[in-house]
Amino acid sequence: SILDTPRQRVIAMAAVASPPELRFWRGKDVVPEDVLRTAQGPVGSQELGRTAGVLLVLAYIAVGIALRRASWMTDHRCDQLRWFTFKVLFPIYLLRTLWSISLSLDFVTVLPLSLGFHVLWFVLSQQLSTFTPEAKEVQSESGQPHVVLTGWALLMAQGENMAFTYPLLAEASPQPVESLAGAMMWDLGANIWLCQGFLWGIATLYSPQVQAGSYQAIRAPETAGEEEDCTSDLMESTFQSLMGNLPRSWASGAKDVAIKAVTDSILLRACLAGICFNLLRIPLPWIVDAALLQIGALCKAFLYLLVGLYADFNISYADCRFIAATLAQRFAAQIALAMLLIEAVPLPSLTCRNALVVTIFSPGPSVLMHILAEVGYGQHLVKLCVTSSLVNTVLCLLIQNALLQYLPG
Repeated sequence: SILDTPRQRVIAMAAVASPPELRFWRGKDVVPEDVLRTAQGPVGSQELGRTAGVLLVLAYIAVGIALRRASWMTDHRCDQLRWFTFKVLFPIYLLRTLWSISLSLDFVTVLPLSLGFHVLWFVLSQQLSTFTPEAKEVQSESGQPHVVLTGWALLMAQGENMAFTYPLLAEASPQPVESLAGAMMWDLGANIWLCQGFLWGIATLYSPQVQAGSYQAIRAPETAGEEEDCTSDLMESTFQSLMGNLPRSWASGAKDVAIKAVTDSILLRACLAGICFNLLRIPLPWIVDAALLQIGALCKAFLYLLVGLYADFNISYADCRFIAATLAQRFAAQIALAMLLIEAVPLPSLTCRNALVVTIFSPGPSVLMHILAEVGYGQHLVKLCVTSSLVNTVLCLLIQNALLQYLPG
């Protein structure tokens, strides 16, 4: 019979391609629908198809923009909605995803590969962040010194948001099951732990509070009059001076604060709980699974709604230049890593390699807006984060579609 929709074609291919050893820990053979569950987009997009699903995402963002203009949607209520999304809905979504995910032993080598590449990604991004422009106008508008802007740029260059990548691989990849298996193992290898845990530590190390405290402790002014000079010097400090003083900064307590920020992340705890339940084979009743699945879909809708609430294109030319410079850093790191993966790393198959290259070009994680707001980077840098993420998402989707079309194999 003729398969009318892309999803039906994917399911038919999955029925043929699913390896027999790929099983859920619940003892059921994996059916095509189960293989593609992780690839589901926001609520409603599964039934509408990919194109209509993208339009639905834009509609969520538009609703968020409209809500921002409403007089009753105050900053306090926006923060309450953000708190509910990232403290309640998102942890439940992560818990269910990792609890029910099926791991493929065929792609277990991707786990250490992902870890190594994400460590390299951080080192490369840290070096590229030295080119972060001074952006005096952005410093003045945000009230933050250049070293905090450097930390902001470093955060924007890290991690992948898989919310768009999974559906894209399911719909557009010639071998969707194999592509999704590779992408899932890449996500589990390091990306989840980076986005939901370690980014909190990076953000805290560069946060305005820690930087101010660190520099005061390092300088140890002998008189009260020298404190004003300390503040003035902080506004002029550069990334190189931070690196030179980092060990003493950690000794003054910044390291402990950063570690506490990581361990206190409810998102990281949800990830750890989900993977432990999976490995220990703790049963997940179907009614609980169905409820958690719907909550996860609702979470994605709220994420896009928050993008509309916090995004603001009423920004200055200096803001645009700063966003362009930081996005250039991210794309430079992605291009370097993709070339290394293509030229120097052996992988189980050409399909797996292509899927990982597409995954590397995913947009930045949506949790960054929450991290920046919680750690205290200020309203202006949160706004620039969301606006930059919107631009980054559009560019990455164009690149990913082009890669799936033109990569050999």
